[in-house]
Amino acid sequence: MPNPFDKMAARMDAATLKKMGREAVINGIRVDVVPAELLEEMSALSGTATVLVVFAADYRPTRNDAVEYDGKDWIVTRYQLFNGKPQIWLE
Repeated sequence: MPNPFDKMAARMDAATLKKMGREAVINGIRVDVVPAELLEEMSALSGTATVLVVFAADYRPTRNDAVEYDGKDWIVTRYQLFNGKPQIWLE
């Protein structure tokens, strides 16, 4: 039986997806994602990065994963965990 914290986390995830969720296709599998635009800065260079938080328990990111998102084809260039979920950088 799930503990109260896990139940609340699941409810928060569902609310987040309902409000901000989008769909992406990663390696041919449809998944729910939440986009996050980040301002990347490197000395004099700066620009926005396309970053997605993936809400799929069985997804394990690797570099060069194929991603279809927002009508474009992307590849994963970097990833890390964000609140226990994969956060992927697209290029």
